[in-house]
Amino acid sequence: MKLLAVSFACLSSMTVALSQDLTPELAIQAIEASDAADEARLSVLLSPAFVAIRGRGEIVTREQYLSDLRSLRDANRFAGLRREWTDIKVRVQDDTATFAGRATWKPIDSGKPGRAVASSLVTQSWRRINGDWKLAFLQTVRLGLPPEIRSFPSGELQLRGMLFVPEGKAPHPVIVYAHGNEPDPTDLCESVAPELVSRGYVVWCPHRRGAGLSQDQGESLLRKLTEIERREGVEARSRAAIEQLEGPHMADLTAAIVYARSLPYIDSRRVFLMGNSFGGVLALLAAERSTGIVAAADFAGGALNWERSPLFRDRLAPAARNAKVPIFLGQAVNDYSTGPTVELGKALTVAGKVHRAIVYPPFGLTRGEGHGFGVDGVAVWAGDVLPFFEAAVRH
Repeated sequence: MKLLAVSFACLSSMTVALSQDLTPELAIQAIEASDAADEARLSVLLSPAFVAIRGRGEIVTREQYLSDLRSLRDANRFAGLRREWTDIKVRVQDDTATFAGRATWKPIDSGKPGRAVASSLVTQSWRRINGDWKLAFLQTVRLGLPPEIRSFPSGELQLRGMLFVPEGKAPHPVIVYAHGNEPDPTDLCESVAPELVSRGYVVWCPHRRGAGLSQDQGESLLRKLTEIERREGVEARSRAAIEQLEGPHMADLTAAIVYARSLPYIDSRRVFLMGNSFGGVLALLAAERSTGIVAAADFAGGALNWERSPLFRDRLAPAARNAKVPIFLGQAVNDYSTGPTVELGKALTVAGKVHRAIVYPPFGLTRGEGHGFGVDGVAVWAGDVLPFFEAAVRH
């Protein structure tokens, strides 16, 4: 994630040659000029055919846009705030260019460092006219508040993760979400968190070694396993996967749970764990160890490997039987295999463990979409999982 922190003060003194290739600075300068209601500057930057799209889909012409700015000239809308830019992308092709970036507003002086108060996705389209770049299109879409990026130790490593905190009075329950073997779980975390945060839960999404924000702390698990399968076959890959999940990746997850429990606004009686795919495997293995959690949810853990490798079945069945905390198992019926929910649910029943196992209706159109139900289907399963978690507190 590339971070570009800017203020209007620094941009107001910035000189940009319009005839050069479009730069992020020029794109941001247009936004800052709009925020400052700088009609003179915008008159230079906007193309004659400029249009903007407002939040409710209203199309605004150049003349309307400039007219509206005049009414805001003395509003001082951003006093006491600074803007940070992340995820900036610029694409230039011939005489057209596209800019996209996430803008986050934070207080200049805050008792809670790093806490955002607003966030939006800014998209621009530019045209080169007579050698100068002109802004042809602008859309700003309000986003959910971005996470705080936190660092935490795992042995000698320094890992990072995404922390989403709800409004309201503390203490809050916390859900630690274990990602799978994605090279970058950022999108996964941002998909899962909003629904859970809206229900009052802190969501802590640690990026384990080799992934996303922690990619400089080790080798990507996906790349490692893909290379092993290419050289040695499926069984070798499964064996290596289990070794990695029970070893260094469990160490990272355990360290993340310890970090979550250390947060001052967390209700330590309500620390929960969930994950999808390899993250679900980790959730089940962590439940076997307890690791400071009250309950765990395993979505599709091992589903990709259930039919093609007995190693996952042989390892996860005893983990279920030995679970030290209540377990929720869930999958969509169009996953690669529903064995993890059906068969492990039976193992939990025989062992007399507190659990719930649900195979949900199809999610999406493909097996891949079904496999992602634990990430993208949060609005479907939250009403089942969260009451299960809260009941576990009273168990």
